[in-house]
Amino acid sequence: MKQVLLIAVILSSQLNAQDKNWSLGTAYSLNKGQWETGLFQPLRYGLSDNKDIAVHPFFAVIIPNFMIKQTWKEINNWTIATRHSAYYPTPLLQSITGTGKFKIVSGQFEFPNLVGLNNEMLATKVIGSGLFTAKAGLLLGLGGSDLNPLSSIDVPLVYPRLSVYYNGWGLRFGADYARSLTGRWSGFIDGDLFLYPGSSYGLFYESKILLIWTKNQRFRLMLGYKITYGEYPYGAHWQIIPPKLPTFSNGWPLLDIQISW
Repeated sequence: MKQVLLIAVILSSQLNAQDKNWSLGTAYSLNKGQWETGLFQPLRYGLSDNKDIAVHPFFAVIIPNFMIKQTWKEINNWTIATRHSAYYPTPLLQSITGTGKFKIVSGQFEFPNLVGLNNEMLATKVIGSGLFTAKAGLLLGLGGSDLNPLSSIDVPLVYPRLSVYYNGWGLRFGADYARSLTGRWSGFIDGDLFLYPGSSYGLFYESKILLIWTKNQRFRLMLGYKITYGEYPYGAHWQIIPPKLPTFSNGWPLLDIQISW
């Protein structure tokens, strides 16, 4: 079950964009009336040319969620935007708590109603033949004041995102860069830092490397790997995700598609 949860978080991670048409991780918004989604990407809709909304339909039942992004203005060739999102992970956490198959948290623990609020500022600029985006955000975890620290799920990608409920708040900083390589191919690399001041395990880093094939403005394919570092209760740990499998010496790559209409 830990592997399933880990894969779910990997697939829901934002695979960022190289131009305004694929603008999920940039300060750009979708055009008014435009839709965008993918196998494991959020479903997004352009409310106007400078505002879009999104939900992760793949997780809507077990983790109700909502996101809104507002593009504000351009300052010295930097496009500025704010992004706000809300998550309710309690149904998922309760479903994996107890005894029996697919239960990974002991039944002695209880998860109350938890709400996560993420508030970020994004700044995007054209640099060379690509887009550079810088991000900074405040993470708030509401309802977790009585959580038992022993109930944590010590899995890369999952642990950093649940830590905000145990700590109450955190900070996230990141930078992305995407650029054309040759023909229909482009590359993407990012880095994200999670900080939880006051926590005994308060530092986490993630980096994603993707190769992107774009057929047209309506379809593209992405594959790559993710590298993580974290301070966990069992010690500091580096990991390449997905991990190696017995029959694939280099592991499975991250794989997803995006479509727009």
